[in-house]
Amino acid sequence: MTPDRRPSPSQRGVLDRRTLLRAGGGLLVATSLAGCGFFDTDPDDGSSGGGGGAKGKEAPSLKEQADAGKLPKLADRLPATPLVVEPLKETGAYGGTWHSAMITQEDLGWLRFSLGYEPLVRWAPEWEGVTKTELLPGICEKYEIVDDGKEFVFHLRKGLKWSDGKPVTAADFAFAFTDYNTDKQLHQYGMYELWLSASGKPARFEIVDDLTVKYVFEEPKPGFLEEIAGTTGVRMVLPKHYFEKFHIKYNKDANAVAKKAGSADWITHMEIIAEPWNNPAMPTLNAWVPRNAAIKGSQVVCERNPYYWKTDPDGRQLPYIDKVIVQILEEVEVEVLKISNGDLDMQLYQFGTVRNKPVVSRNRTKGGYRIVDVEPDSANTMIIGFNRTHKDKKKRALYGNKDFRIGLSHAINRQKIIDTVFAGQGKPWQAGPNEGNELYNEELGTQYTEYSVAKANEYLDRAGLTRRNGDGIRLTKEGDPVAFRVFVASEAADLVDALDMVRTDWREVGVDATISRMAETLYWERVEAGESEAAVWDCNNFDIRTGTGGNHYYLPTNPRGSSRFGGEWAKWYMREGEDGEEPPARIKKQLELFDKMRATFDPDKALELARQVLEITKEELYYIGISTPPKDYGIVRTNMVNVPDSFNATGFHQAPGPSNPSTYFFKGKA
Repeated sequence: MTPDRRPSPSQRGVLDRRTLLRAGGGLLVATSLAGCGFFDTDPDDGSSGGGGGAKGKEAPSLKEQADAGKLPKLADRLPATPLVVEPLKETGAYGGTWHSAMITQEDLGWLRFSLGYEPLVRWAPEWEGVTKTELLPGICEKYEIVDDGKEFVFHLRKGLKWSDGKPVTAADFAFAFTDYNTDKQLHQYGMYELWLSASGKPARFEIVDDLTVKYVFEEPKPGFLEEIAGTTGVRMVLPKHYFEKFHIKYNKDANAVAKKAGSADWITHMEIIAEPWNNPAMPTLNAWVPRNAAIKGSQVVCERNPYYWKTDPDGRQLPYIDKVIVQILEEVEVEVLKISNGDLDMQLYQFGTVRNKPVVSRNRTKGGYRIVDVEPDSANTMIIGFNRTHKDKKKRALYGNKDFRIGLSHAINRQKIIDTVFAGQGKPWQAGPNEGNELYNEELGTQYTEYSVAKANEYLDRAGLTRRNGDGIRLTKEGDPVAFRVFVASEAADLVDALDMVRTDWREVGVDATISRMAETLYWERVEAGESEAAVWDCNNFDIRTGTGGNHYYLPTNPRGSSRFGGEWAKWYMREGEDGEEPPARIKKQLELFDKMRATFDPDKALELARQVLEITKEELYYIGISTPPKDYGIVRTNMVNVPDSFNATGFHQAPGPSNPSTYFFKGKA
């Protein structure tokens, strides 16, 4: 099931099937570095590990090329001040191949998180929440926050180089800002809000000197650094020397170049080639560089970047692992089989469900791997939203009756659902940040979760639904049966099973719910159109500093995400009263607090405002929740070193990226 979050800028440039067809096939070819066998096409021998104890200052293969004059010497490939990375457990040995997998060619998130987490500033390895986790220099050598968050100054690393050996300059940052992120032709429908001041005016970019750049906003810009660190799709720097031949500003024949490559025009082509995992010709700053596009073939093969700009404490150039092979699979079931057979070395996401855990656990010895904990990103296994801005006034009156929603909440036997569907993992919980989150609110999470038929009937009676028909179904004051359809995406098997049990519980208290299963695309078509009476999904946590993100679960901020309970209110909010429906005064107050929170640079003050927002969420009961999510999990080969025993899957932490995969290595032979 697709994560229900506001599309991030990483979606811009993702080469999905629709884009590929529009581009006429998009001819993206791998190129090799002149004079060296960097994009070696020899088939992989399938072996993992085999570091062999190589302990020089650089990988043996690179030393051979440097000694032969095919590459510059190591000192000339590294910046003057490399980023020194402290391995989790020990310094490693060079060699080996890391085997992992992605589910379909569109699962670029795994490539970005595992191999492409190289932001300008980065999160510390251990996640403690948005306001508490330390932000460290990444590509930049150091950074400064000036004028209470109106200016952000970045000092670059002298001698930093792209994977093709060309220098990284301030001009590359200028190109990314001016000619990509804020170019009006590339962003005809409006630019990403990261680049806008609160007033709506675009930020200003300045080159201070050859090694210093800054971004200037009209007002303080809360969440700017956090979003840079937590969204791999934010392109802070792009190789101008590569892209300028494709941009109409620098090449009047850019449209002809695009059409020759199979794209409709230069704008379409820029969107395609800016995705490094589908364009191996694009120079990058990643530890491993792809030699083929994810849209071609059955695997993505990546080899070490000879110009990678990080070292371990002994001055040895990273990464330790020579090569990464990511198999492209069509089904999660195949991924589980490969894990069980020991074919994958380190893997998170997709497969780590309650249903798969018995198989994954049972085959640990045979597969030669250990299981690592993954703290889930979600806040609830399933939430049920009633459409309080439904077009039918009688229905919206019923769904807007809080006593009606409280009654239905008490009618649900959550523990039975937890035991049956979620293998006994989790506890009854409403839609709210759960334990360990900086916004944890026990009262919000536990209210109305007691399973009590008596309380359910009491509240439903209080809602005015005291009469019943011959089938025992309650009647509204107009004499209509209390009956409605609940939309659910067919792909979400656990939600379908849980909803079926909820339906039975509601029938016991005189409420008739019918389950409408549909493909996810149709689900969103109908929900966004305001056609749902009730609809289910899972629930993410609340984002304090950065965008609207998953916050549409907690107030009507996003016309798509909020459409299950208040789509018309969200339209009013997003379109400044020019569309949709003005919400009640209390919800307007909540939206005002939310805006104030997003404009507050001080993290402690922003946290307090977020708590005030959630107090109103508690009163409004936008969603009926089921339970806290089960723990996720991943796998790591037993001889793969420096991989943490646990990760946090919150979307902003981009795990496993902050754990420094360039320091992973194989000890001995697999």
